[in-house]
Amino acid sequence: MDSQVTRSRQRILESAVVLLREGHLPGQLVETAAAAARVPLANAKQFFQNDEELILAFYLRLANDLEVRASALPPEGVAERFRVLMLAKLRLVGPYREAFAGLFAKMLDPRTNIGVFSKQTELVRLRARAAFAKVVHGANDAPDAETQLIQGLYAAHLALLLIWSQDQSPDSQSTHAALEMIAKLTALVCRFRWTPISATMLENIGAICGPLVDPPADRETTARAREILRLVFQHRRTLPGAANCAEAASGDVCEQCLEPHLPLVRRFIGAGLPIHFVLPAFPAKSPNQEKVLGRIPDRAEELSLQFLHDLCEEIRKIHGPGARITICSDGLVFSDLVGVTDSDVNNYGEQITQMIEQLHLDSLETFHMQDLYDEAGSGEQMREWLCHHYAESKETIRERLHSNDSQQALFNGIQRFLFEDQVAIEEGKSRTRIRSECKERTYELVRRSDAWGRLVADCFPASLRLSIHPQPPHSEKIGILLAESRDVWLTPWHAVALNENGHFRLAKRREAEALGASVVLKDGVPSYMDSRHD
Repeated sequence: MDSQVTRSRQRILESAVVLLREGHLPGQLVETAAAAARVPLANAKQFFQNDEELILAFYLRLANDLEVRASALPPEGVAERFRVLMLAKLRLVGPYREAFAGLFAKMLDPRTNIGVFSKQTELVRLRARAAFAKVVHGANDAPDAETQLIQGLYAAHLALLLIWSQDQSPDSQSTHAALEMIAKLTALVCRFRWTPISATMLENIGAICGPLVDPPADRETTARAREILRLVFQHRRTLPGAANCAEAASGDVCEQCLEPHLPLVRRFIGAGLPIHFVLPAFPAKSPNQEKVLGRIPDRAEELSLQFLHDLCEEIRKIHGPGARITICSDGLVFSDLVGVTDSDVNNYGEQITQMIEQLHLDSLETFHMQDLYDEAGSGEQMREWLCHHYAESKETIRERLHSNDSQQALFNGIQRFLFEDQVAIEEGKSRTRIRSECKERTYELVRRSDAWGRLVADCFPASLRLSIHPQPPHSEKIGILLAESRDVWLTPWHAVALNENGHFRLAKRREAEALGASVVLKDGVPSYMDSRHD
C-alpha cells in the first residue's frame, strides 16, 4: 500500500470536514482543504478532481457513522428504532447544517455527482440503507414485507433531512414533528401488519421507493457474491448467546446476515477487482506471560496469517481476481491502556510485515497509524490526533456500550481481557481495584478503537469489514476466527499455538502448561507449545 497516497487523501478529507463544519460551501473546497492539509493542489486533484468528489467522501463518513449507531439501537419496535436512529442522524449532521442547506439543491438534482440517487452516490446509499435494514431486522414487530419497509424508511429519512435543512422553527420543531408523524404511521403499519390495508400500503411503498433505493442486481453476480460470503461465513465468530436467526433453522446463512455485505461484494465482482477486506488486528503481544510466549510474533501469528491468505485463495476459485486483506494494526491506538510499550508495538508490527513477506502471503498487506501520522513525534501525539479527528465523547461510548445485549457483551469481553492481563502484571493491587480501573480503561479502549475504525472506514470506504471480536449475526462487521480455539474471544496475540497430536489450536499458555505441553523453539526463539502423546 502507498502510505503517502493514503496519508495525503486523509488529511485533505479531515481538513474538509472542519471547513464544512464551519459552513464552508463547495466552491474551491478542494483547493482550501488541500492548502489546510499542506498537500499540493496537483496531488489533491488525484484524489478529488472537484468539490463534489470530496463531498462524496464526507457523505460516506456520515453513512458509516450511522451504521455504527444502528448497531446500538434498543430492542424495540420498528417505529421507536427508526425514531432513535433519525435523532442520531440529526445529531451527526447538526454541526454541518449550513453546508447541508447549501448542498441540497445539488443533492436533489439527478444530473450531479452528489445527487441522492445518482450512480456516484451508490456506495453512500448502500451504507445508509444497511443502517435502516438494522432498524427493521432487529425490531420485535417487523412485517413480512421487510424489504419494502426498509426502502420506505430510507426514503423517509431523506425527506426528513430535506425538511431539517430548511427548518427555521425554534429547535427544529417542524423536523421533529415530521419525525413523530412518520414514526406513528410506521407503528400503525407494523401493529396491523396482518391486515390487507397494511400489506397494500407496503406494496405501494415498494413500488415507489424500490427502483430508487434498490435497483435490480445482476443475478449471476449476486449468486457469485453469495457463494463468496458463505465461504467467509464458515469462519465467522458470533457472540455467544446471540439471538438466533434463520441460519440456525436452515443450516445456511440467512438473508439478514448477508444483506449488509452482499452489495459490496457485488460491486467488486462487477468491477472485476479483488474483494477487499479490512481487518483491525495484530496490535502487539499481550503483556501477560500466562497467556503468551513472549513479545514477538510466533507460530500463533503465522498460522493466523496463513489462514487469512488461504481464505483469499479460496475466494479466487470463485472470483478470478481473488481477494486481499488489509491488516490495520491498532497497537499504537491503545498500547498505553493495555500495558504495552510503543516500541514493542512497532517491533511487533515490523515482524508481522516480515512474516508476511517470508511466507509469500501476497494477498495480505499492512496499514498502521504511523502511515498517516508520520509527522507525530510520539505514539501519544498520534493518539491525540486520532481522537481529535475521530473519537466520540466518553459519555456517548458509555451509553452505546450499555444500549443492548450485543454491545454489553462486547464491553464485558474486552473488560475481561484487560482484567486478566492486569491481574497478572500488577500483583500488588487488589482484584477489586484492578477490576474498577479496567472498567474505565475499557470505555477509553473502545472509544479509541472506534476512532480507529472510523479512520479505517474513511480510508477504505468500499471495503468489507472484518473483526477479531465476535459479532451479532446481522452485524455490519464480520467476526472472523483467525485459528481454531475453544474460546471465541481468543486471538493469536493473547495465546500460544498449541500442537495436540499434529493439530494446532489457540490456547492460553497456562492452559497449555496444565496439559503438560512444552515450549518448542524455532531458530532459538519460542515458537509454539507441544502436547503430543506418543
